[in-house]
Amino acid sequence: MEKLRLGVLSVSNHFIKRVVLPVKELDNVEITAIASRHLSKATDAARRFGIKQAYGSYQALLNDKSIDAVYIPLPNHMHTEWTKKAADAGKHILCEKPMCMDADEARELVEYCQKRNVVLMEAFMYKHHPQWIKVHDIIRTNNIGSVQYINTSFSYNNPSASNIRNIKEYGGGGLRDIGCYAISVPRFLLDREPNRVISLLNEHPDFGTDVLTSAILDFGNARATFNVSTCASSFQVVDIVASAGRICLHLPFNTYADVPAKITVETALGLRVIEIPPVDQYGLMVNDFANLIINNEPPSADEDDAICNQKVLDAVLRSSQSQSWETVS
Repeated sequence: MEKLRLGVLSVSNHFIKRVVLPVKELDNVEITAIASRHLSKATDAARRFGIKQAYGSYQALLNDKSIDAVYIPLPNHMHTEWTKKAADAGKHILCEKPMCMDADEARELVEYCQKRNVVLMEAFMYKHHPQWIKVHDIIRTNNIGSVQYINTSFSYNNPSASNIRNIKEYGGGGLRDIGCYAISVPRFLLDREPNRVISLLNEHPDFGTDVLTSAILDFGNARATFNVSTCASSFQVVDIVASAGRICLHLPFNTYADVPAKITVETALGLRVIEIPPVDQYGLMVNDFANLIINNEPPSADEDDAICNQKVLDAVLRSSQSQSWETVS
């Protein structure tokens, strides 16, 4: 296999804005088909971006035996159904986060894909960006001492009632959309799981989705906190404070592909700003996904990572109801 032949289930705004162009630049991937419930929409996207085949249903794309893998940017509540159908069709799967609606569903989906011998990757693009690899290396080599606390802030203002992120039954809300990053980050940086969590959640009076969620994650000798909101000014930052230094990622998630990423590191030797040359993290993610399949390379994160992240997310939701600490299990 010289190139991974990729199909896309849905002409989503996220795919058009962030994914299609960097993927078309890759040497090891070709987007060969795109599907929509409306054929005209798929045909228009195929024409605009030079994609060979357009389909008027997701199943029609999965029936195409020339396609090796699919990218699924569908609404959250549709991930499980179409991941299973893709696995049944023998397609490898790159699924947008969060991969499932709860941990039991995530566990079932991972096992389902393993039994059908297809690769399943959750699309956490940030882990593929060199700025995060650099920060992880600084921490694991003890260059700032032992991490004491990590704080993540992530927000945007989306008042649209018709937007899928504001539809509760579609898996909408700030926690699933951006809180999943704030949960993933300390797990990734600390290389372990939190023992328990406590949270506070505010719901929109009309949508019923969470619009402001805050939580503490207890890692034993370290803690992580986060605030995520869908009704606040656009803002994002990750601060890491350790026993001998601190790190700040100034644009941790929606990192620009055309300007350097900047990380601030402060130790006893002083403060320095590290600049990471421009890269497109979405292109890097799909490139890594393709290499898993083409070269049989080991995954950057075990499939169980999706289950573990969902376990914490579930505990955050339980805590918002119980108003007390909830064990991550």
